[in-house]
Amino acid sequence: MPPSVRPFQPEQVAKPSVLEGFAFPRTFEDGSPIDLEIGCGVGWHPITYAKENSDRRLIAIEHTREKFESFKGRFEKNGKPANLLPVHADAVRWITHALTEESMSRIFLLYPNPEPNSPNKRWFRSPFFERLMWSLAPGGTITLATNIESYMEEAREYADKVWKLELKQTRTLNSVTKSAGLPRTHFEKKYLERGETCYDAVFVKRNSK
Repeated sequence: MPPSVRPFQPEQVAKPSVLEGFAFPRTFEDGSPIDLEIGCGVGWHPITYAKENSDRRLIAIEHTREKFESFKGRFEKNGKPANLLPVHADAVRWITHALTEESMSRIFLLYPNPEPNSPNKRWFRSPFFERLMWSLAPGGTITLATNIESYMEEAREYADKVWKLELKQTRTLNSVTKSAGLPRTHFEKKYLERGETCYDAVFVKRNSK
């Protein structure tokens, strides 16, 4: 049997209070590509990404208060990059109500919780992934990184059979990998220092036209 996911019902997702009076910064309304990172932790990747991609905009969401406070401090120490929007919120609720259709260019899911006891909460198996796909522009990409090979294999299956995403690139990362920009997150640093293998894949949303 091919994998399946129940339909997403946005009307059942409560609007987060952080959206009251919220407006995107003017920088995010200048026509530049807008990217999204979910679960950005203490902010290693978004800070570096924003600095290296001044022509792009990045929304970086973190739900855990302690991690977000660390991210916020790092954001301030790095001069509050105008092309980076830190968001402290539940990603499902915030994205459902804040983003518009086909408005995102790139989405990053770097070392998400593997949800060992709730597999249907894994991003590619979650009904909410339908909303992510809705917010991603045709030709846009989703980057997934994990240190769990079975998680990546499952994600690739759902990406292909359920979401009809095209696999653009795969990488296997380890402590001897010679690749610029690594490690991207504190989790990636920890895994690579422990000698673990990490897995990275980039998926593309096909143009329906």
